[in-house]
Amino acid sequence: MLVSTVELFLRARRGGELGIEGAENLRLNWRSVIERKDRIVASWSKGKESAPEKLGVSVLRGEGSFAGPHEITVNGRSYSAEKFIIATGSVPARPPIPGAEVAITSDELIHLKQQPERLVIIGGGFIGLEFGFALAWAGTKVTILQAGPEIGPALDDEIRDILLRAAGEAGITIRTNVKVKAIAPDKTVEAEAAGGTERYPADTVLLATGRPSNVEPLNPQAAGIALDESAVKVNEYLQSVSAPHIYAAGDAAGKRQHSPVAWYEGPIAAHNALRGNERKVDFDVFPTAVFTIPAIGQVGLTEKAARQRGFKTKVSKLSYDSNPAAGVRNETDGLVKVVYEETTERILGVHVIGARAEDIVQIAAVAIRGGLKKSEVGSMHYVFPTLGGAIFDTMAS
Repeated sequence: MLVSTVELFLRARRGGELGIEGAENLRLNWRSVIERKDRIVASWSKGKESAPEKLGVSVLRGEGSFAGPHEITVNGRSYSAEKFIIATGSVPARPPIPGAEVAITSDELIHLKQQPERLVIIGGGFIGLEFGFALAWAGTKVTILQAGPEIGPALDDEIRDILLRAAGEAGITIRTNVKVKAIAPDKTVEAEAAGGTERYPADTVLLATGRPSNVEPLNPQAAGIALDESAVKVNEYLQSVSAPHIYAAGDAAGKRQHSPVAWYEGPIAAHNALRGNERKVDFDVFPTAVFTIPAIGQVGLTEKAARQRGFKTKVSKLSYDSNPAAGVRNETDGLVKVVYEETTERILGVHVIGARAEDIVQIAAVAIRGGLKKSEVGSMHYVFPTLGGAIFDTMAS
């Protein structure tokens, strides 16, 4: 939500290029942005809170923990059940960095009413990148410190290179292979890099080092629940491998931390808990997005991963500046990349960076799920001019 608002602001500020006068004088009121976000989230939450009771489901509000394999305690009272489903989500990680108590996590950043002038983000994964781009384009001086050799490790290499160029345009400083040593009381971050000790002053420090599953507070050991790192260790039916009467879904199952995964896994876990193990999870086609500016959409294998798996691959690419709709919108920075098997034309992966990439990639996901060959997608009719047409044009090339 924050990203979409900043993205609209950025497009509006560039309106002068389209003949819109006065666009350069627009300002972003961060407090108003956060207050609008709070109103929208509250309206969503209100509907969800009452939904279970409307379906006849009893709701106990409080903190629960297992007291035995079939017993759970909530607010001092004990309850027993034959089956349990754990869907407790995840929590932001707080790494053991001296001074980390003065830093905040993403859960707190989304409530900041005052936009920081200087933000240092510890962690170059998707959470850090999304917040980094949003705040940078809103006017904050952003520095991202990544412990590993590259940001967004799951990205296709070519897509990452374009993202790095976009980060430079946004004024984001990115440092890789950096080990954070401490955070001072004044929020200066001290880090160790190849060149020695470096210091990064900040008004706000964001810890973006992952989100472990929020299972431990349930006292899972009392129920005999084995964990895979912080998540319930489950089989393909979302059933605990050590406590067969217990199932888990979403972040509590830990494999893929995306909201749609929880929506998908929840009904499967409930079905299997009540009716027996009849439904398996299937993530063979799993589109994801990174809400940076520009956005990234991806599904399937990266070019490197496809070659590592032994596929004889070919690649088709199309720049956004070849797409008429992108030209009309004045959003020509972007790329569509299709990785496919040379002998069969099987689509192995599609990677998009640019305007509406998160929507465009879903066309590719449907094509892969349907088993369509690259040339079959490329020969289809599509609405013109549209950003989505870039998928079909890339498949045709």
